[in-house]
Amino acid sequence: MKRLALGALALCGALALLGVAPSTVTVHLTAQNNSGQSGTATLTQQGSDVVVSLTMMGIPGGVAEPAHIHPGTCAKLNPAPKYPLTNATNGTTTTTIHNVMLSSLLGGNYAINVHNAKNLSIYVACGDIK
Repeated sequence: MKRLALGALALCGALALLGVAPSTVTVHLTAQNNSGQSGTATLTQQGSDVVVSLTMMGIPGGVAEPAHIHPGTCAKLNPAPKYPLTNATNGTTTTTIHNVMLSSLLGGNYAINVHNAKNLSIYVACGDIK
């Protein structure tokens, strides 16, 4: 598995050197504020749109937690979201962001952030889009 991940990383690096952006990127979201919540987001270019599929673990059943793409990184996040995502209900959501290129998200220092449903100022998970 580790060898496969390193191969995929090398391929993405080689494509970047050639000026070719990948068509799919996986972002790992790690727990914040002792939430115990983590997950993955898959960003896929489909024509002129980006489809974001988010899968979270550790969200209490029946809870719909807000998620967004923010400018910045998890370490230094701009609190104003750039692209809202559909709330993660029971841990999953899929959102289509229209007229956005994945390459612009990769090159612009963006992060995916999931908020506590009861208190939006508390972040429960975050992952940098790389």
